[in-house]
Amino acid sequence: MTVRISIDCMGGDHGPSVTVPASLAFVKQQHDAHLLLVGREDAIRAELRKLGAEQHPQLSIVNATEVVEMDDTLEVALRRKRDRCGSRSSR
Repeated sequence: MTVRISIDCMGGDHGPSVTVPASLAFVKQQHDAHLLLVGREDAIRAELRKLGAEQHPQLSIVNATEVVEMDDTLEVALRRKRDRCGSRSSR
């Protein structure tokens, strides 16, 4: 059975430079996992390229053109940023 997990790759203090390598390390240990890397596709692809994992079979990218920033109000995050990380299922 494959377990699917979504990862907000734009989150944290350092974004994809931390979340993408951590995701890759996770799938190397968990052969039954498939990760959906959510965020700005170009930034995620750049990190995967650095790591030589552009075509990793356990990783997929879900592009989100907008990112909820730390200083965004709740109203901005929920009402104005419609293509944000995590918004796919709410459309």
